[in-house]
Amino acid sequence: MELKKLKKISDYEWEIVPSKKMRVPGKIFGNKELIEEMDEKVYEQVSNVACLPGIVKASIAMPDAHWGYGFPIGGVAAFDPDMGGIISVGGVGYDISCGVRTLISPLTREEVKPVLEKLIREFFETIPCGVGSEGEIKLSISQLDKVLVGGAKWAVEQGYGEWEDLEYTEEKGCMPGGNPDFVSKEAKKRQHRQIGTLGSGNHYLEVQYVAEVYDEKVAEAFGLFKDQVVIT
Repeated sequence: MELKKLKKISDYEWEIVPSKKMRVPGKIFGNKELIEEMDEKVYEQVSNVACLPGIVKASIAMPDAHWGYGFPIGGVAAFDPDMGGIISVGGVGYDISCGVRTLISPLTREEVKPVLEKLIREFFETIPCGVGSEGEIKLSISQLDKVLVGGAKWAVEQGYGEWEDLEYTEEKGCMPGGNPDFVSKEAKKRQHRQIGTLGSGNHYLEVQYVAEVYDEKVAEAFGLFKDQVVIT
């Protein structure tokens, strides 16, 4: 993406100034290098979302943004129903809830640096990834139904997470009202041996660190601090 199209707010925030039918500005978050790597369609799609009825404050693109079906993947937008706001069940396409999760650690960048290469090797050896990969967690279809109903709570109950993790997860990791009967047998057959795998395409796992803290109060609420190592 061409930086000259954007208004620089800070080293990590860039703005698309409203034009034509845009109701709000576009906001793109990322450093200069990340913005330059984004394809031009991200600019177009962020601008298009800013034209939708009832949009609040801004049409936003996160640092991982790339071309989607209508919204950019990595796009964020809120709509006010009292302002004629829309409801979009699949603005980015069919990857509903294909989001980004961050696992925090108590470790700092300097503590991890000496063992970083070893850590990455361990990830590759331990975490299955790629098309058709299968994990160590083997479930029957009936067990998969319990996953669909229980969500992240099921994972914690099986020892794959901590109860504290649920406190930092939207809806505590389980949306109420889930009914596995509405999921086709074909979909369940594809999924029941893929629990615990990373997948392929634009799915990724990264070791990152917190470079800057811009809001101490918010950072504290999420358990974040400067130079902290996290897994995304």
